[in-house]
Amino acid sequence: MNAATHRAVARRAGVPLSTTSYFFASIDELVVAAMDMMATRLIESIDAATADIVGDVGTDRFDIDAAIGRFVDLFLAVPPNFLAAEFTIYVQSPHNPELRALAHRLMAAFERAAEATLSAAGATDPTTGARAIIALIDGFALQRFARPRPDADRAPLASGLTALFHAYVS
Repeated sequence: MNAATHRAVARRAGVPLSTTSYFFASIDELVVAAMDMMATRLIESIDAATADIVGDVGTDRFDIDAAIGRFVDLFLAVPPNFLAAEFTIYVQSPHNPELRALAHRLMAAFERAAEATLSAAGATDPTTGARAIIALIDGFALQRFARPRPDADRAPLASGLTALFHAYVS
């Protein structure tokens, strides 16, 4: 984020320098817009996956362990540049009100997904459970961002999520 300049963004986008400075008065404004775009895409994919995961509620097809597997798949499919954007948003949010609002939107989307799945499974306190689940996923995401090893993350993440889901559903 610190290396972003109008010139570098224009070069990467293949547009004249005047284009980026015409649409974005400051580099901070441009960075926030880019982060917002990535966050919106991530939120849309989370919302779509959640609808798919809880879509079988009330039928004999809903299976909490299958839902957990889908969460793991969703997490491992997040591209590294989205993880970079997510953690940049989190780290910079105390210094930038626009990024703070974006961080809250992201966190709310993640928690909404976990809460919907816990509710579908019959959890008595899905809100608390959702926060615990997202904290676990964020921990894995941070480690994955710093040290990518998706194949090694699958089993321990699935095990941790299974334990948390069942702790709040039992």
